[in-house]
Amino acid sequence: MTQHPFLAAICSGAGRVLLVGGLLAVPAVAPAQQLHELSLEELMRIDAGRVFGASERTQPVTEAPASVTFVTREEIARMGYRTLAEVLRGVRGMFVTDDRNYSYLGARGFATPGDYNSRILLLVNGHRVNDNVFGQAEIGAEFGMDPAMFERVEIIRGPASSLYGDSAFFAVVNVITRSGASLDAAEIAVEGGSLGTARARTSVGRRFANGVDFALSATAERSAGVEQLYFPAFDAPDTNNGVADGLDGEELEQFYGQLSFRDVTLTSVYGRRQRQIPTASLGTVFNEQTVPEQTTDAHTLLDAQYARSFGATRLSARASYDRLAAGGRYPFASAENPAVPIVGTTDILGSRWSAGTGLTRSMPGRQVLTVGAEFINNLHQDQRFQYSNEAEPLFVDRQSSRQYAVYAQDEIRPANWLILNAGVRYDGYEQFRRLSPRTAVIVMPSPNESFKYLFGSAFRAPNAYEQNPFYFGVSNLLPESINTHEVVWERYTNDTLRTAVSTYWYTAERLITLRTDPSTPLGVAYVNEGQVRARGLELEAQMRIRGGVRAVTSYALQRVTDQQTGTALTNSPRHMLKARVIMDGPTNRPIIAAEVVHLSSRTTLAGQTLGSATVANVTVTQPIGRDFELVGMFRNLFNEQFEDPVSGAHRQDSILQNGRTFRIGLGWKFWSQ
Repeated sequence: MTQHPFLAAICSGAGRVLLVGGLLAVPAVAPAQQLHELSLEELMRIDAGRVFGASERTQPVTEAPASVTFVTREEIARMGYRTLAEVLRGVRGMFVTDDRNYSYLGARGFATPGDYNSRILLLVNGHRVNDNVFGQAEIGAEFGMDPAMFERVEIIRGPASSLYGDSAFFAVVNVITRSGASLDAAEIAVEGGSLGTARARTSVGRRFANGVDFALSATAERSAGVEQLYFPAFDAPDTNNGVADGLDGEELEQFYGQLSFRDVTLTSVYGRRQRQIPTASLGTVFNEQTVPEQTTDAHTLLDAQYARSFGATRLSARASYDRLAAGGRYPFASAENPAVPIVGTTDILGSRWSAGTGLTRSMPGRQVLTVGAEFINNLHQDQRFQYSNEAEPLFVDRQSSRQYAVYAQDEIRPANWLILNAGVRYDGYEQFRRLSPRTAVIVMPSPNESFKYLFGSAFRAPNAYEQNPFYFGVSNLLPESINTHEVVWERYTNDTLRTAVSTYWYTAERLITLRTDPSTPLGVAYVNEGQVRARGLELEAQMRIRGGVRAVTSYALQRVTDQQTGTALTNSPRHMLKARVIMDGPTNRPIIAAEVVHLSSRTTLAGQTLGSATVANVTVTQPIGRDFELVGMFRNLFNEQFEDPVSGAHRQDSILQNGRTFRIGLGWKFWSQ
């Protein structure tokens, strides 16, 4: 394989950097004509030149009031992505950190260690899936969906509270799932690899002549993880000289189902992940073998959507139920019997049902008006903690709440070359009210080129965890706020090249920050006092090259400053350089996909500077006849040794990430037409 020119380049030391800087990139290009309104089922089959989540209607990327990136189904399959975190790691301007329990997403230079991804809004087919206890957008294996069931992922940058409300702070990530028509077969895939990994998936989908469309998928995976992990912070004889033995395992089960007929689509998702934690976080016993530290997350989603077009009007309505059942097991040292730890257990139950409706109508004067309303009933926002040596829980905090919102967006096209877009949303919570505006001016010298000025205001509501009275005392937290300005240039050239340049600046205020407070039970409390300012530049190019080569490369330059200290923000890389290439050969020849991600140095909470890191991943797919394919996946190909900053819940200031790993899988597709 190293004889291939591309692989030969990346196998050289200089080639790792030259590859990132030299590649241009990827998929399909938007047609010049104006698009008509599409149903969700039609949306799942369109190419990546159009976006749904930017305005809750389908439109060309060049006309959308946002800077947008896509990752398509084919890219996900060819790169062998196994989590949403892996998908997002290679996206322009985003970065992922991991504390060997959860994956955390950074955007536009902001990713404070320990934050629960609550400033990114995660959607599934346009439906909010951030939980209602932590406000967390879970993107690792804990997300609960196999990326093999993603039709595509839309990344919509900038504030979008004018449409979506809470958490649409830095970006919106919209996962559009596969339909039966997209699958059009039954599939069985099995794989195994390093770290004791074994994974199996079975999927089936079909669209019948009578219009019924169904898709089903189930995935199970087990991994032993790294057998021995060394943590210098615990390097002492009474803590096994800093070595955690066999405590990095993970198990997951995932289920996805969708049924569509005419104007109605029913979607169900269930995912459960159990994760051992080798880091001894929260002051737990290091290398505890009898009752190791672990977390469990189980997500349930039931969603019913109706969408129908009546001439120039498109009406949609949906009702959904979401449930998070999470728990943690934490072994603490016992003064009475050091050989037997006291085990603390947390139980989290977050459930809600929601209902919403939206209407989009083409109006006289070349206008498109979108209006909608949403109601959310948070049935459970419950938290509980108990020690194993106590008969009663240390605390039980049961909360519930309701919220509602109305929103409107108007797009006016006074000339073929000019689009004016304005929107506003009003959110009503029990503790506060919030008005979120967004405006855009889009100048289009041609249908395939646009210059955009974008302004948006967004908020993040304090979540139930931050308002836990036992942990942090009684609080009067206010919502965080952000104001973002952005200038974007996008251009499509024929069917081969798309280029995008974006520069932005924002101010985020009243950030909810953990501070010392001796009056609270834990000695800390959340307060509204953080403020940051940022400026950034992002470049991206996507290209189709003759011979079946598609490539994408991006560069991000960003500086985020803490206004209280005047210093750069923790865990905020100044530079990010990324490239992804997929090379399709002739029939039955190997398909080679490679990705390189470079992050510049970052600082930790303690002020330590972590060196830059360049990680390369390669996936080779070998078709075998018509129905089989063999896949080999190599992660961190050059065995780069790098660490990620972590939160104050750890004795460690940073945690080492996995070195080189591999997986080998076999897929069988049958019952296809």
